[in-house]
Amino acid sequence: MAFSGHELGFLGMDPYLKSRSSLIKRAHAWIFFGSSIGEPRQPNLIHASDDVLEQWAVAAMNKEGLTVDGKARHDSNARGEAGAVQRGGGRFVTLACGSDVFHSVADRWPEAVDVACLARYARAFANGALELAQQG
Repeated sequence: MAFSGHELGFLGMDPYLKSRSSLIKRAHAWIFFGSSIGEPRQPNLIHASDDVLEQWAVAAMNKEGLTVDGKARHDSNARGEAGAVQRGGGRFVTLACGSDVFHSVADRWPEAVDVACLARYARAFANGALELAQQG
């Protein structure tokens, strides 16, 4: 699924989950992509609900030569749409990167996007999601 409207009070996510509340726990895992992924020279942060998903994300990234710069504590409050899943008791992992230009006029391609790095993140999580789907 893709959601929009997080700047407008989670206009997409909240209505979707309101009519499908059991999906939060039934889903094997929720994977969220946060801000600024692929911005040049920026650290990343992963936040997972549990050790298994954290280790999965680290392994998926390592296969593409990406290191993990930071890990949030499992019990810390998840940001963005992942927060709704966390509050509902679902399993999640989210990835976000730092930014020097977040939501500014300079936050655009090509200056704020390293396409090769972004492609590595995309491959890491696409291949990783296939592995998760095969597990169960």
